[in-house]
Amino acid sequence: MRKNKNKSFCKNFLPKDGFMKVDFIDIIDGDTAYFRINGFSESVRFMVINAPQIYPTEEPFGIEAKNFAYNLLKNAKEIYLESDKHNNLYDDTLNKRLLAWIWVDGKLLNYLIVKAGLATNKYIINPNMKYLDYLNEALDYAKSHKLGLHQDI
Repeated sequence: MRKNKNKSFCKNFLPKDGFMKVDFIDIIDGDTAYFRINGFSESVRFMVINAPQIYPTEEPFGIEAKNFAYNLLKNAKEIYLESDKHNNLYDDTLNKRLLAWIWVDGKLLNYLIVKAGLATNKYIINPNMKYLDYLNEALDYAKSHKLGLHQDI
């Protein structure tokens, strides 16, 4: 069991200021994907966001969220994962997924998904998390423009 809380990435590789260059393998849904990290396949949960489920029951905008993230990741030239010293390194599910901010060609994927209205902000365990203010701005934008999940609000 992993107990690496509040540290930079450190499983089978050396940390580099909390950033790690990775290769995209596959998408699970709008907030979880597999990346190759130093030759290992690792399930990564996108920090702070919650996209609609597609399994076992497909929720509205679940497929759109998955496709949005997939297209950006699949076509990316560079992908970096970033840890946050104000959050755990792994989630508390049975799968113990790595938690990360996802940088795709210099843009924060977590932010882009929320701003498009395809995810909400959730699982905030510390108000000092690095990009939380930006994520809140993205959520406000999606709501005010009635995008995706916020169409009926």
